[in-house]
Amino acid sequence: MESGKPLLEVRNLNSVFPSNGKIVRAVSDVSFALAEGQILGVVGESGCGKSTLLLSLLRLIRYPGRVESGEMLFREKNIIELSDREMRDLRGKEISMIFQDPLSTLNPAFTVGEQIRESLRLHNIVSSNKLPWPFDGLRRAQEKERVLQIMNEVGIPSPMDRYASYPHQFSGGMQQRTLIAIALACSPALLLADEPTTALDVTIQAQILNLMKRINEDRGTAIILVTHDLGLASEFCDRIAVMYAGRFVEQGTVDEIVENPQHPYTQGLLNCRPRIGERDQTIRPIPGNVPSLANLPNGCAFAPRCSYVKEVCETGPVPMFETDPGHLNRCLITSEYRRQPDWDWGVVVGRERA
Repeated sequence: MESGKPLLEVRNLNSVFPSNGKIVRAVSDVSFALAEGQILGVVGESGCGKSTLLLSLLRLIRYPGRVESGEMLFREKNIIELSDREMRDLRGKEISMIFQDPLSTLNPAFTVGEQIRESLRLHNIVSSNKLPWPFDGLRRAQEKERVLQIMNEVGIPSPMDRYASYPHQFSGGMQQRTLIAIALACSPALLLADEPTTALDVTIQAQILNLMKRINEDRGTAIILVTHDLGLASEFCDRIAVMYAGRFVEQGTVDEIVENPQHPYTQGLLNCRPRIGERDQTIRPIPGNVPSLANLPNGCAFAPRCSYVKEVCETGPVPMFETDPGHLNRCLITSEYRRQPDWDWGVVVGRERA
């Protein structure tokens, strides 16, 4: 790959699900770029399309759902145009995913060690994997040695003893480490993490995130982290993309998003966070709920919940604006239009927040 080219570039991605005669637009017009070794956080409420975005990148959306249009360029190859066999070669080897729920991901009938070894076997990672069948025992021994090394790297104690354990014999944190070990077995260039710390206590969450950060620094692995927690993303990521109703509504560096949030939804997420050390603070929840992706409003999808909504916000689609270099925002109020005194904003709809 040429120097300066992004590892992953997504252009106008749309993923849809037919449902009861309607089209659910789970991912709509999403575009972003990810450099090698970079960490991108995708933040938003449940139902915003974050997990569907990750599944789209691996072409794992279940029928009748599909990637309707757009481009997903991984090392300049369009993932959408790859054959099924080429996708199988890509998954797990070049792009791996840590799924949200270990119990529904790990197979209870197989030992932890064998589930980690499966990726090595499928992708012929160990150098002697091409040995003829009489040497199968030697190949398995080399793969097991590699598995023990990975288990040690992700912090699973006593790997030799744990190799033969079953998932139900592991704690939640250990199960999550197993998923990370499976994802890292083939040393992928890109790691997709779908809320990897959701069901874990705070201490284990910190351990898992520290592990992923170390993997990023030691191996140069790029990471896309899906999370509800904007505070967690600000601590862990290089850039943040805020997602709402299937669209990215704001993108920028961590400092830009946290210190200078442009979109009202981003501001609302920040206002929902308790702040350590601030006495008598007021947590202001965002009113309303995420709209149905099968019945989105004509204009800005956040308009029904927005405190600053104007008539123009509800009349048509809102494009993405670059409010500052590299800082993108899908909001008319904080866009370039606001700086034009001759722009007719229309009538203010009475939803100003007290």
